[in-house]
Amino acid sequence: MIKPYFHFILLFSATILAQEPTTSNEKIYRVFDQLVGLDNNGLFNGPEFIDLYLNTDGTFRYLEGFDYTQGSVIYRGQYYVDVWLKYDLLEDQLLTKSKDNLGIFNVKLIHEFVSEFTLKDRHFVKLKDFGQKNFFELGYQGQELDLYINHKKNKKKRVLKSGVQYSFKPLNYYLFKYQETYARVETISNVRREFPEYKKEINDFYHNSKTLYIQDRDSFMKKLAPYLDNLLQKTKS
Repeated sequence: MIKPYFHFILLFSATILAQEPTTSNEKIYRVFDQLVGLDNNGLFNGPEFIDLYLNTDGTFRYLEGFDYTQGSVIYRGQYYVDVWLKYDLLEDQLLTKSKDNLGIFNVKLIHEFVSEFTLKDRHFVKLKDFGQKNFFELGYQGQELDLYINHKKNKKKRVLKSGVQYSFKPLNYYLFKYQETYARVETISNVRREFPEYKKEINDFYHNSKTLYIQDRDSFMKKLAPYLDNLLQKTKS
């Protein structure tokens, strides 16, 4: 009884690992993970993560809060779905934990073995042109232009009577990929510098979305990217 089951696992594993991770075959990966057990496939064989800066002013070092969220990750070349993930922006580190009794431990996924991951419907990848050292969110993918977002946070401490309190501030920057080159931008002035032929259109877009620019720079850039892509397509045609 053991041999047929073992052969089935090997065949099942080889079959699904040959596939690209798509929505249509995520159910297959879920079944595989249930058969072999996530705890037995190396996903949790990493160093423990301990947050030393829990006393904060309400800000946090992570992407969108302290809590874990179910996501997917390609780790050591294998695709995992429905994994508890949390993205630490202070150290650019992807964290995970088990769903069983070992879930009290936070585990660091070894950075070099993480190819890409999806969290809160946001897709993060590594870029070969940047040494694959950092994760970038794929903010927009168009015909002529792509947008990548590098999420970072810095830490400040404040000494209070009750102890040390920490605060975290975003330091994101953006990459527009156009004609196989990357333009790094942080402000609307940088965008005008990179696309001087569309200065008027960019200024009009900025004035119409100035509040969004001030309150949520990421959303502004995600909205600007398809606008620029459309301008580039019209110029090309």
